[in-house]
Amino acid sequence: MARGSRDLILRDRLQFPIDGSGNTALVYGRVDLSDFVNIVKKEGMAIKEIRYQLRAPSEPNGVLMPTLSDTVGASPLQSSIKVFATTTVYENAADVGLASPDVINLLEMTTTLTPDQTGTAVGQIENQWTHYGTPDLHPEGYNVVSDLLIGVACSLVGEHIGDTLEIDIMVIGEPIKLNEADMTEMLTQQQDL
Repeated sequence: MARGSRDLILRDRLQFPIDGSGNTALVYGRVDLSDFVNIVKKEGMAIKEIRYQLRAPSEPNGVLMPTLSDTVGASPLQSSIKVFATTTVYENAADVGLASPDVINLLEMTTTLTPDQTGTAVGQIENQWTHYGTPDLHPEGYNVVSDLLIGVACSLVGEHIGDTLEIDIMVIGEPIKLNEADMTEMLTQQQDL
């Protein structure tokens, strides 16, 4: 995306642990926008782009192993990581989708391991990284008047059991002055189900 003259680039890094089963219950990190948003003054931030990079700092180059699991069993195994940007807290990652209120975008990474006929070795690996919604929200952006929350949840990520993983986040946005119509639209979006 071409950066506009008033656009700001904000960067942050969040850490989250993977437990002994390869799972992480839904956790949130916060991108602090308090320097740019103020409801009383009708100041907001138009979020124009959000990018994620998952990292594994314990690996030699910090690169996350794209095959999320290496466990072989008698039946197929699906591992997943879900990352999303929102202004609303959700209690369960299963409730979060692109049509969920105030979800700006989301990234789902899955690895499906299918065993061979003996069930003792990997027969097939399918890896998918899918961005839902557009990470590029221009030209106008998505108006927010609060901090941006980044949610992450993991399931059966056997490749990184016991590790602490990181998400690098880059947000491009423009500080804006909101009018009454903008405030009404944001309130309406927040109440959509």
